[in-house]
Amino acid sequence: MHMYHKSRYRARKKYYEKEENKEKKRIYMKERYAKKKMEDEVYGQKEKEELNASYQQSLANKKEREQIKNEDLNTINSEGFVDGAQK
Repeated sequence: MHMYHKSRYRARKKYYEKEENKEKKRIYMKERYAKKKMEDEVYGQKEKEELNASYQQSLANKKEREQIKNEDLNTINSEGFVDGAQK
């Protein structure tokens, strides 16, 4: 550990040994935990919405591809039917 880090470690340890500072740290850590938890929930919600939108777009693209494929098959079958009727 670097000398600066050792110094800061000792200073923090000495500071938080006092009872009033322990309470400050508890309050700070509770607030920090609550804020982080809220950010995680918001992030998770946003991620879910993006995934859902992506999934809906994927379904729309799939439906469009199937429709084009069915139109092509209909054209091929119609041409075959007409050619067969002319012979």
